[in-house]
Amino acid sequence: MTAPRPDLTALSTELPAAPPPSELPPRLLDGPLRVLAAARWPERPDDALPPIAGFVESSFSPLVAETAERCLRRHYGPPPAAGAPRTALLLASPTGDTGTADALSLATGTGRRVAPLLFFQSNPNAVLGHLAARWQLDGPVVALGPGFEDEAELHTQARLLIEDGDADQVLAVTAVQGPPDRATAVLLAP
Repeated sequence: MTAPRPDLTALSTELPAAPPPSELPPRLLDGPLRVLAAARWPERPDDALPPIAGFVESSFSPLVAETAERCLRRHYGPPPAAGAPRTALLLASPTGDTGTADALSLATGTGRRVAPLLFFQSNPNAVLGHLAARWQLDGPVVALGPGFEDEAELHTQARLLIEDGDADQVLAVTAVQGPPDRATAVLLAP
Protein backbone atom coordinates (compact mmCIF):
# COMPACT_ATOMS: atom_id res chain seq x y z
CA MET A 1 0.00 0.00 0.00
CA THR A 2 1.33 3.43 -0.92
CA ALA A 3 1.20 6.46 1.31
CA PRO A 4 -1.18 9.24 0.27
CA ARG A 5 0.44 12.10 -1.59
CA PRO A 6 0.68 15.37 0.30
CA ASP A 7 -1.31 18.33 -0.99
CA LEU A 8 1.29 20.76 -2.37
CA THR A 9 -1.12 23.29 -3.83
CA ALA A 10 -0.73 25.56 -0.82
CA LEU A 11 3.03 25.68 -1.38
CA SER A 12 2.99 26.52 -5.07
CA THR A 13 3.11 30.10 -6.22
CA GLU A 14 2.01 31.40 -9.54
CA LEU A 15 4.93 32.63 -11.61
CA PRO A 16 4.18 35.13 -14.33
CA ALA A 17 4.43 33.52 -17.74
CA ALA A 18 7.41 34.61 -19.80
CA PRO A 19 6.44 36.37 -22.99
CA PRO A 20 6.85 34.29 -26.12
CA PRO A 21 10.05 35.06 -28.08
CA SER A 22 8.02 36.89 -30.73
CA GLU A 23 6.96 39.44 -28.10
CA LEU A 24 10.41 40.10 -26.64
CA PRO A 25 11.82 43.48 -27.60
CA PRO A 26 14.68 43.30 -30.09
CA ARG A 27 18.18 43.87 -28.77
CA LEU A 28 19.26 47.19 -30.23
CA LEU A 29 22.97 47.61 -30.78
CA ASP A 30 24.54 51.02 -30.67
CA GLY A 31 27.57 51.35 -32.86
CA PRO A 32 29.23 49.04 -35.36
CA LEU A 33 30.23 45.47 -34.58
CA ARG A 34 33.79 44.97 -33.35
CA VAL A 35 36.18 42.64 -35.17
CA LEU A 36 37.58 40.25 -32.54
CA ALA A 37 39.73 38.32 -35.04
CA ALA A 38 40.18 38.05 -38.80
CA ALA A 39 41.78 35.71 -41.33
CA ARG A 40 42.00 35.20 -45.05
CA TRP A 41 43.00 32.53 -47.51
CA PRO A 42 45.52 32.50 -48.99
CA GLU A 43 47.80 34.39 -46.63
CA ARG A 44 51.04 33.23 -48.26
CA PRO A 45 51.94 32.25 -51.82
CA ASP A 46 52.60 28.65 -50.76
CA ASP A 47 49.31 28.17 -48.84
CA ALA A 48 47.73 24.75 -49.38
CA LEU A 49 44.30 23.71 -48.19
CA PRO A 50 44.34 20.74 -45.81
CA PRO A 51 41.83 18.00 -46.67
CA ILE A 52 38.82 17.40 -44.43
CA ALA A 53 37.58 13.84 -43.87
CA GLY A 54 34.15 13.42 -45.46
CA PHE A 55 34.55 16.24 -48.00
CA VAL A 56 35.74 15.16 -51.46
CA GLU A 57 36.46 16.43 -54.99
CA SER A 58 36.04 20.13 -54.19
CA SER A 59 38.12 22.80 -52.50
CA PHE A 60 35.07 24.75 -51.26
CA SER A 61 34.56 23.11 -47.85
CA PRO A 62 38.30 22.99 -47.05
CA LEU A 63 38.52 26.66 -48.09
CA VAL A 64 35.70 27.68 -45.75
CA ALA A 65 36.96 25.48 -42.90
CA GLU A 66 40.61 26.56 -43.07
CA THR A 67 39.77 30.27 -43.22
CA ALA A 68 37.28 29.98 -40.34
CA GLU A 69 39.76 27.91 -38.31
CA ARG A 70 42.50 30.50 -38.76
CA CYS A 71 40.16 33.20 -37.49
CA LEU A 72 38.93 31.16 -34.50
CA ARG A 73 42.49 30.09 -33.55
CA ARG A 74 43.56 33.74 -33.47
CA HIS A 75 40.91 34.46 -30.87
CA TYR A 76 40.53 31.18 -28.93
CA GLY A 77 43.69 29.18 -29.57
CA PRO A 78 43.22 25.50 -30.53
CA PRO A 79 39.73 23.97 -30.61
CA PRO A 80 37.36 23.78 -28.89
CA ALA A 81 36.48 27.43 -28.26
CA ALA A 82 36.26 27.06 -24.49
CA GLY A 83 33.94 29.61 -22.94
CA ALA A 84 32.77 31.03 -26.25
CA PRO A 85 29.45 32.83 -26.08
CA ARG A 86 26.66 31.69 -28.38
CA THR A 87 28.33 32.00 -31.79
CA ALA A 88 26.49 32.06 -35.10
CA LEU A 89 28.22 30.79 -38.24
CA LEU A 90 27.42 32.89 -41.29
CA LEU A 91 28.70 31.91 -44.73
CA ALA A 92 28.29 34.03 -47.86
CA SER A 93 29.41 32.91 -51.30
CA PRO A 94 28.60 34.48 -54.64
CA THR A 95 29.56 31.26 -56.45
CA GLY A 96 28.71 28.53 -53.97
CA ASP A 97 30.47 25.19 -54.19
CA THR A 98 31.23 25.01 -57.90
CA GLY A 99 33.61 22.07 -57.41
CA THR A 100 30.88 19.84 -56.00
CA ALA A 101 28.36 21.07 -58.60
CA ASP A 102 30.84 20.24 -61.38
CA ALA A 103 31.57 16.78 -59.92
CA LEU A 104 27.83 16.02 -59.66
CA SER A 105 27.20 17.26 -63.19
CA LEU A 106 30.07 15.20 -64.61
CA ALA A 107 28.96 12.03 -62.82
CA THR A 108 25.32 12.33 -63.85
CA GLY A 109 26.20 13.46 -67.39
CA THR A 110 28.42 10.45 -67.99
CA GLY A 111 26.18 7.95 -66.24
CA ARG A 112 28.71 7.22 -63.51
CA ARG A 113 27.69 6.47 -59.96
CA VAL A 114 27.57 9.65 -57.87
CA ALA A 115 29.69 9.48 -54.73
CA PRO A 116 27.31 9.65 -51.72
CA LEU A 117 29.51 12.24 -49.99
CA LEU A 118 28.80 14.69 -52.82
CA PHE A 119 25.15 14.83 -51.78
CA PHE A 120 26.16 15.53 -48.18
CA GLN A 121 28.62 18.28 -49.05
CA SER A 122 26.42 19.90 -51.72
CA ASN A 123 24.69 21.74 -48.85
CA PRO A 124 27.04 24.52 -47.66
CA ASN A 125 25.68 24.10 -44.13
CA ALA A 126 27.56 20.77 -44.00
CA VAL A 127 30.94 22.48 -43.59
CA LEU A 128 29.44 24.94 -41.11
CA GLY A 129 28.13 22.00 -39.08
CA HIS A 130 31.62 20.49 -39.19
CA LEU A 131 33.06 23.73 -37.78
CA ALA A 132 30.35 24.06 -35.13
CA ALA A 133 30.99 20.52 -33.88
CA ARG A 134 34.79 20.83 -33.93
CA TRP A 135 34.81 24.18 -32.11
CA GLN A 136 31.71 23.44 -29.94
CA LEU A 137 29.88 26.52 -31.17
CA ASP A 138 26.18 26.56 -30.38
CA GLY A 139 24.65 29.38 -32.39
CA PRO A 140 22.66 29.25 -35.62
CA VAL A 141 24.20 28.20 -38.93
CA VAL A 142 23.32 30.35 -41.96
CA ALA A 143 24.52 30.09 -45.57
CA LEU A 144 23.76 32.89 -48.04
CA GLY A 145 24.19 33.01 -51.80
CA PRO A 146 24.90 35.82 -54.23
CA GLY A 147 24.18 39.35 -53.03
CA PHE A 148 25.49 39.00 -49.49
CA GLU A 149 29.24 38.79 -50.01
CA ASP A 150 29.81 42.55 -49.65
CA GLU A 151 31.44 43.32 -46.28
CA ALA A 152 28.78 45.88 -45.30
CA GLU A 153 25.94 43.48 -46.18
CA LEU A 154 27.62 40.64 -44.27
CA HIS A 155 27.98 42.88 -41.20
CA THR A 156 24.29 43.79 -41.51
CA GLN A 157 23.31 40.10 -41.52
CA ALA A 158 25.59 39.43 -38.53
CA ARG A 159 24.08 42.40 -36.70
CA LEU A 160 20.57 41.04 -37.31
CA LEU A 161 21.52 37.66 -35.81
CA ILE A 162 22.76 39.42 -32.68
CA GLU A 163 19.90 41.95 -32.44
CA ASP A 164 17.30 39.20 -32.84
CA GLY A 165 18.85 37.39 -29.86
CA ASP A 166 20.00 34.39 -31.91
CA ALA A 167 23.70 34.89 -31.12
CA ASP A 168 26.12 36.89 -29.00
CA GLN A 169 28.81 36.91 -31.67
CA VAL A 170 29.07 35.88 -35.33
CA LEU A 171 31.80 34.17 -37.32
CA ALA A 172 31.23 35.55 -40.84
CA VAL A 173 32.99 33.80 -43.74
CA THR A 174 33.00 34.83 -47.38
CA ALA A 175 34.30 32.21 -49.83
CA VAL A 176 34.80 32.30 -53.59
CA GLN A 177 35.92 29.26 -55.54
CA GLY A 178 38.36 30.29 -58.25
CA PRO A 179 40.70 29.95 -59.75
CA PRO A 180 42.07 31.29 -57.55
CA ASP A 181 40.17 30.22 -54.44
CA ARG A 182 39.90 32.98 -51.85
CA ALA A 183 38.13 33.54 -48.57
CA THR A 184 37.93 35.85 -45.57
CA ALA A 185 36.63 35.29 -42.05
CA VAL A 186 35.86 37.74 -39.25
CA LEU A 187 34.63 37.11 -35.71
CA LEU A 188 32.20 39.92 -34.90
CA ALA A 189 30.70 41.03 -31.60
CA PRO A 190 28.94 44.15 -30.22
